[in-house]
Parts: sequence; structure tokens; C-alpha cells
Amino acid sequence: MAYRKIHNKGEYRQEEFVAKVAGIYPGMLIMENSAGGVILHDTDGGYAEAMFAAEDALQGEVVGDVYTNATKVTTILPAKGSVVNALIPIDEDIAIGEYLISNGLGGLIAEDQASGTVQQIIAVAEEAVDLTVSSAVATLIAVRIV
Repeated sequence: MAYRKIHNKGEYRQEEFVAKVAGIYPGMLIMENSAGGVILHDTDGGYAEAMFAAEDALQGEVVGDVYTNATKVTTILPAKGSVVNALIPIDEDIAIGEYLISNGLGGLIAEDQASGTVQQIIAVAEEAVDLTVSSAVATLIAVRIV
């Protein structure tokens, strides 16, 4: 399903930060850095605040438009139980109800239950997607914040 915005349903707070890296797309999991800007969440399976880059609709931008370094990034901080459209990277096969964690590059991936390490669950998949085929591209899917 093609989405036109990152917020899907539920309560959220919207804020703006300055991008401290290039390549932030709407739907990516991001974090505030020590300089007060935002970067991609950078710890695979690590603790993360539910903060996602959103489309800058007031500037005519859509979910496919990338934020460049030093530009303002519209962010949403969804409340528990809210649904957002988050970016799933290629090579992922996600089922409905599967727990999702950070991939350390701004995307959400399936929890690795066999890893034996503690992983911070960010969301639960509300849609299924199989991006393991050779023609796959990163895709937005609806996820519910835990």
C-alpha cells in the first residue's frame, strides 16, 4: 500500500529539529543527538524513543522526499498504541503482529528472538511485507507503537 503521510492514527506530538546528517527519509526512526539535532537511530536493537521523521507537508514535501544535512526535519513522537507508517529496509520478511526493533540505520526490522541479547521493541507490525525478493525496495508499512 502506498502511503501519503507518516502519521496513521492516534495521538502524537510534532516537533522540528535540524538534521545533523543527510539521508533522513520520512518514516525513518531517528534520535536527538548531543548537538540538539536529529540523526538516524544508530544502535541495532538498542533502546530508542519512538521518534520518526515525517513529511514536511507545509513545504509541499511528500513521504518520498529526503531531508538533507542542516535542514529542518519535521518529526512525530507517537503515543503508545498510535499507528505510524515506518520504513522497512530490503531483505526483511515481516508478518502481521511481529515485534519490530531498530536496524541501526533508521529502519525497523523483525526482532531476532534467537540472538540471545536484549532488544528494545519499538512497534508491532500491522501489515505484512516480504522484501526478500531481488526487486524489493524499502517500504513503508503501518506499525503500532508499544
